Amino acid sequence: MAALIRFAMLCALPLGALGAVKRATAAEFPLFGYGGMAIGGLPLYYLDGYAYLGDPKATNDAGAAVVTFTSTDDNKWIASPNITTTVNGTTPSWSNETLYIPASIASDKRVGFFSSNSTNSSEITTGFSFYGTTASLLTDDGQLQTLWTVSNETGKPRALYWNDYSLGQVSVILRSIGPSNPPLM
Repeated sequence: MAALIRFAMLCALPLGALGAVKRATAAEFPLFGYGGMAIGGLPLYYLDGYAYLGDPKATNDAGAAVVTFTSTDDNKWIASPNITTTVNGTTPSWSNETLYIPASIASDKRVGFFSSNSTNSSEITTGFSFYGTTASLLTDDGQLQTLWTVSNETGKPRALYWNDYSLGQVSVILRSIGPSNPPLM
C-alpha cells in the first residue's frame, strides 16, 4: 500500500508544476553574450539604434552605452543606458528604447532598438522572456527560441543578429548573469 501511495504521489508531481508561479525577473537586468573562445560574457550595448556585444568605450561614441533592461507586462524589453559605463563621461541622450528582433521577412537581420512610440511591422518587439537566466523569444506557437548570432570580426564592434549566419556570424547565448571574471575585450 505504501508503494502505491508513493507511486501516486510521483505521478502527480508534473501536475503540481502546472500550478507553479512564474519566477519574477529582476526589476532591471543587463544581458551578456557567451559563445566560443572570444565571447566570454561580453556586455550588450547600444550604438546608433543597434545592439552590440563588447566594450562601448572602444567605439569612442558618446551615444554608446551598456544597456539595462526592464520588462513590461506584454514582454517587451525596454532599454536605458547604464550611466556607470559612459563613454568619455558623457551621458547618452537615448533612453526607453524597445528591443526588437527582425521578423523572418526583414532583409536586415540586426537586433536593434526603437524609440518607445515607434513600431514597424517587420520587427518583433514582444515575447521576450527568460529560460532560467537565458534570454529567449517565446513565439506565438509556444516555442522558445534563442537564435542570437554575433559578427565574428575581432577589433570591430560585434553586431548582434537574429538567426543570421550570412556574414560568418557565430551563435551566442544571451544571459542576465555576468561573467565571474571580466571578459577580455
